[in-house]
Amino acid sequence: MFKISQILKSLAKKYLNIVILVMLFSMSCWANPKTLSSAESDDLISINFYQTDIAIILQALADNKQMNLVMVDDLSTKQTIKLQNVKWQKALTVVLNSANLRAEIDDNILFISKAVDPEVLLQKKLLEQKELQLNKPLNLLTIPVNHADLNNLVETIQSQGLLSERGKAIIDKRTNSIIITDMSTQFSNIKKLAKSLDQPIPQVHISAHIVTMNKQSMDELGIKWGYTGHSSQVLSKFDVDFGVTNAASSVGFNLAKLSGSLLNLELSALESENQLEIIASPNLLTANQNMASIKQGTEIPYEVSNGGNGATSIEFKQAVLGLEVTPKIIANDQMILDLYITQNTAGRSIKRRDGGEALAIETQEIRTQVKIKSGETVVLGGIFQQINNVSKNSVPGISNVPIIGNAFKNKTKKQQKRELVIFITPQLVE
Repeated sequence: MFKISQILKSLAKKYLNIVILVMLFSMSCWANPKTLSSAESDDLISINFYQTDIAIILQALADNKQMNLVMVDDLSTKQTIKLQNVKWQKALTVVLNSANLRAEIDDNILFISKAVDPEVLLQKKLLEQKELQLNKPLNLLTIPVNHADLNNLVETIQSQGLLSERGKAIIDKRTNSIIITDMSTQFSNIKKLAKSLDQPIPQVHISAHIVTMNKQSMDELGIKWGYTGHSSQVLSKFDVDFGVTNAASSVGFNLAKLSGSLLNLELSALESENQLEIIASPNLLTANQNMASIKQGTEIPYEVSNGGNGATSIEFKQAVLGLEVTPKIIANDQMILDLYITQNTAGRSIKRRDGGEALAIETQEIRTQVKIKSGETVVLGGIFQQINNVSKNSVPGISNVPIIGNAFKNKTKKQQKRELVIFITPQLVE
């Protein structure tokens, strides 16, 4: 019994303190219980609550303004709040924030409810928008494509997030178009992207001449390796040692640039004078940043032994001059050419361990990059060939007589050094 009486006394004392605090608060705030004017609403108040239900604190604030209080949610938290000489609105804000509450005032009614997390509000708004989109009808948009790759265009549209969750983009190969199924609000950005990407790819016409000539012919064309001349400009020079022994030709690639549009006529004139030989004159059309490949040569047949049974077979090895050109168009009718040149020649036959044979191919190659203007010519040289001509002249009959016959026959040897030169002329196609 003693314990119960002690608990009752403690509770009575606690609630008595709360009543006294509320009375003090009311006495300090209700000095004039009439309707407050705008000036009086700015009067400062002081409150002091210790471990008091938040509902009691809010009721005290509402009573101070002679307002009705409506609490939407069950509020059972306790707060300790002490404020000295603050405005009523500030005090209300502090109390609300301490318990994560929010308030709405309608005339003389103060509505109190739990504050909603901004992230929750955002998610709710997004869900509402998504539900609204799901209820919107879908429309069709057909985009004809003239130049762009259909698959790449569809992938770009999807990767850029231009379609809604219900949107689809499919390819119609028959009409070379893209069909979009989506809300009409999505169509504007899709059209803009398709228009910007569906542009014609610039084309480059590449004219090449593969010739063999001597130094005199190169001088007449104005080709000067190693320095700047009147009609040629040296871009770079490469002296390459490929470690080839007993080769039929030596390799030291040189580059120069020729200007002028009479190259075909000049080459034809020199060929008619037997000063050069035009091996090939291929013409190619390629798109910007796409590789064009030119090969000139032959496949060399050789007999291969198949072991100790005496059987043989014929195999082939390519001995070609290869040229790969990749143009990259830049501003002012200029372009950068990525050049890859290979020269393969037949070498000696090599015995294999199994008794067979394999033909060695001696390979020389180089990669380089040249900046050039449309219509100008890049000249590549440095592959030399030694041509040996042997001619015999004799008087029939007498030249075959022993001893004295040598006086009636003549044998001459003539060596001629010629250079393999490649002319490349890129031209932009409008």
